[in-house]
Amino acid sequence: MSVTVRRTLLTRRTRLGAVLAGALVLLLAAGCGGSGGGGDGGGDATDLQAQAEQVGALLDQIEALPASATTAEDFSAQLAPLRDQIQTHIETIEQTDAPDELSSQKDQLSNRLLSLRTQLSRVQGLLAAGDLESAQAAIEQLLSIQELRQTIAVIEAASGGGTGTGTG
Repeated sequence: MSVTVRRTLLTRRTRLGAVLAGALVLLLAAGCGGSGGGGDGGGDATDLQAQAEQVGALLDQIEALPASATTAEDFSAQLAPLRDQIQTHIETIEQTDAPDELSSQKDQLSNRLLSLRTQLSRVQGLLAAGDLESAQAAIEQLLSIQELRQTIAVIEAASGGGTGTGTG
């Protein structure tokens, strides 16, 4: 009988601990999320515009790869950090607050970066096979780069202009 009592006490303590931990998580989430976003509109367009400009600069680097890399190994070595930067931008954009009117452009920017990352993985496969010419041609024909530049232009126009980075 004493074994049953001990198990019941442990089970109650475990449940109480889980309930208290859950309540703490809810309180922390409410405290962190309650003051952000700036009200009804979601966020500030300048945050998304800044991300878009950084993506535009990254696209410039990607487009310069065919001219700057002379071997498959060199090309691959230059491409790898750019692919990492794309992943970082995807994560950052997903966390960026955007006004409601730019919500679809934010999603487009993130989705097109995902597409670019996939396409660059294919280019990486060509490089792993030692096919520098095909990799260079593939970079020059990436559809997602043009789609990204269009999305960036829309974000910059909706944000009140911009520096023109990433639009040409």
